[in-house]
Amino acid sequence: MNYKKTCKYLIPAYFFLFAGVTSCMNLKTFYDTLILPEKRLDKPFQFYVLGQTGFSTTSYDECGCVNNALRIWNKDQNSIKMLEGFCPESNIGQLRTSLGNDDGIRGHFKVNGCLDVDFAGELGFTYLFKDEFWVSAHLPLYSMKLKNVAWKDLTKNVSQDDIRVKEKLTNNFVKNVKALGCLDLCGWKRSGVGDLAVFFGWGRDFAQEKKLLKNVRLNARVGLTLPTGKKADEDKILAFPFGNDGAIGVIVGGGLDLIFGEHIKAGLDVQLTHAFGNTRCRRIKTDLCQTDLLFLQKADAFKEFGLTQRFNLYAELFRILGGFSFKAGYQFRRHSEDTIYACSNAFSNDIANMAESLQEWTMHSLVFNFGYEFCHDENDVECRSCPYIGFFLKVPFNGTRTVMARTVGITLGIDF
Repeated sequence: MNYKKTCKYLIPAYFFLFAGVTSCMNLKTFYDTLILPEKRLDKPFQFYVLGQTGFSTTSYDECGCVNNALRIWNKDQNSIKMLEGFCPESNIGQLRTSLGNDDGIRGHFKVNGCLDVDFAGELGFTYLFKDEFWVSAHLPLYSMKLKNVAWKDLTKNVSQDDIRVKEKLTNNFVKNVKALGCLDLCGWKRSGVGDLAVFFGWGRDFAQEKKLLKNVRLNARVGLTLPTGKKADEDKILAFPFGNDGAIGVIVGGGLDLIFGEHIKAGLDVQLTHAFGNTRCRRIKTDLCQTDLLFLQKADAFKEFGLTQRFNLYAELFRILGGFSFKAGYQFRRHSEDTIYACSNAFSNDIANMAESLQEWTMHSLVFNFGYEFCHDENDVECRSCPYIGFFLKVPFNGTRTVMARTVGITLGIDF
């Protein structure tokens, strides 16, 4: 048996959704080695189409507790502190002066909403040359919506201060926030493409003559993401981008794959992703007690993105009963905190960087992939094209400051 031919050659991709390395969702990750088809080494080209949909989401707040998607950063939203940090003579400043003190309940809202993943697709193409090197390109497509957004006013109706806050601010809260800061607190539906990714990679097999271990494969890659994806909508809540929010990104990674006997594989993959900082008009925090869905202030600010780390572990039964395979994997992702620098001395960078949405987030997921390779006999020289079909399930189970979707999907690939 030629183990070089049977060893997996992983192809690059980035697995659906949202905001590049700045995203707090689990559906987008570059070069997801847990769900994509095997690249055959006897065919120079591979093309694949991937599609998936979410059937539920689970969200984790800053304490790692399960919470609503709109409460991953703050357990409630403070409408009185929303007005802090503005000139006392401005309309917002005058409104704040007229409302009195925040007693911990007055002016607070409990907010709920449903974040649904309607569809995510991806197109990918890989060219293998000189048996060890490959280049590839990948373009994702996304469609999602935030719906059933409900703002529950926690303000009591006891004191005159309570009544004043209700009359001037919270009774018509959505309309008032729109007028004060051009911020839409309702749901949304967004569709579009993500960032285009291109990769250059290398992989080599090292055959082993041991009784159990038959082959060791090492691979490495470097990638570049181009800012073709839809940017964050600063005038809508939780409307994060479909890429790196207009920034160019760099990816480096490598993996180790082991073959045991005739039908067992196992391996690990480590990847680091960094987006270069960029300047955009962003909503920023202007008071220490402000909550992240209610930033009224917009300003040009440079954002320095944190590093995203991703670790994949898997075990696989391959080419059983012909061309069937089953893979079970674990994925951990961690994104370190982002930092912003306002382009004006009128704002405090120290306060701006206290925003919960800029802090570190983590994700833990299990991935199950069941596939079938139609041309599993590598000695069949008449097999000019080799189709593949796979079905996968992604199940999140832990995290911090993140929204994670349970998704089911299908992958169609062909090597030729």
